[in-house]
Amino acid sequence: MTPGVVDPPGPHLADEPGGGDGGSAAPPPTTVDVVLSGERARATRVTLPVERVRLRKVVVSREETVTVTVRREELRVVREDVVPGEAVHPGSTATPFEIVLCEERLVVDRTVVPVERVHVTVDEVVEDVDVSTTLRHERVDVTREPAAPPL
Repeated sequence: MTPGVVDPPGPHLADEPGGGDGGSAAPPPTTVDVVLSGERARATRVTLPVERVRLRKVVVSREETVTVTVRREELRVVREDVVPGEAVHPGSTATPFEIVLCEERLVVDRTVVPVERVHVTVDEVVEDVDVSTTLRHERVDVTREPAAPPL
C-alpha cells in the first residue's frame, strides 16, 4: 500500500493464492446472494372533518287556555215598604244620585322564563375496523439450462 493512497475495499491480489504476480485467476464464486423485498402493511389514522352541526333555537307557538274568575259589581235595588209612624229621611229629588260600578278585566301578559337547560357534548366513539390490502413480494425463480456440449 502506498502512503497517502487508499486502496479500494475488498480482496487484494497480494492476498490471493498465487500472489499478485499475474498467476492464475480466482475460481468463479459458487454462491450468489440475492436480496428479496416484500411489502408490509401499516395503517395510520387521519382525522378529517365529516359533518358540521349547527345548534339553533326556534320559537314554537301553542294555544293555551287558562280559566280565570273575574268579578264585577252589579247594582241591586232593594225596595222596602215604609212602616207608618217611622221617621223617614226625605230624599232630595233635585240632584240625581250617581253610583260608579266597577268590573275586573283580564290583562294578558306573557313573560319569557327559562324552562330547560340543554347541554351539547361531543363523544368519541372507538371501534375496531378491519382493513384488507394486497401485499406483493419478490421471489426467486431458478431456471436450469443444460450445459452446452463441448466443441
